[in-house]
Amino acid sequence: VITLANTYSDLIGNAGAVGTSGNYSVDTKAPSAVVTLQDAQGAPMTSLTAGQSAQLTITFSEAVQDFSNADVTAPNGTLSTLASTDGGTTWTATFTPNANVEVAANSISVNPGAYSDLAGNTGSAAASGNYAVDTQGPTATITLSDNALTAGESAQVTIVFSEKVTGFGNTDVAVENGTLSTLATTDGGKTWVGSFTPTAGTADASNVMSVANSYTDVAGNQGA
Repeated sequence: VITLANTYSDLIGNAGAVGTSGNYSVDTKAPSAVVTLQDAQGAPMTSLTAGQSAQLTITFSEAVQDFSNADVTAPNGTLSTLASTDGGTTWTATFTPNANVEVAANSISVNPGAYSDLAGNTGSAAASGNYAVDTQGPTATITLSDNALTAGESAQVTIVFSEKVTGFGNTDVAVENGTLSTLATTDGGKTWVGSFTPTAGTADASNVMSVANSYTDVAGNQGA
């Protein structure tokens, strides 16, 4: 309200009356946002592996308009359609990480100036905390120190994974026409070494040693 004091007078000295305007509102405050990623139990989600997803929640300081997925940047993943059930203050979507990605530093952000409150004030940028994406499954390379074995010989078998693995052992290795000693690692699970001894009285030039995909990396991604 604008109020006019009675400190004025007309030309013959009569004091003026107090006057007031009608009510008017002022809203020049820009909306802000808080961006979070959470699991199904509502706990912060700081890393995602293959098969996982997280709920994205964007909470504005007030209801906003002209807001959509186009106003959000979600690196190394995809978002379902953002939706609000409270008139535009809180928006949620599901974030699903992309396949075959291993990136430790990611943050979902709301673009500055892309949305506005109901009064038309444009909003500022906002970003989630960091989350890691690791959906890349480990791979393995198998080498033998000798590829042409005769009676009495053996060969060192070296299995090198693209990253450290867990749940790996001799039962995960298929060996033809021979036996493999217990595999061991000295670097925390990335390189495994054993000794292959061929079966006596065997002549076969088409033998292959293979690793099953029953192992996982430290993040839980299954081997290729």
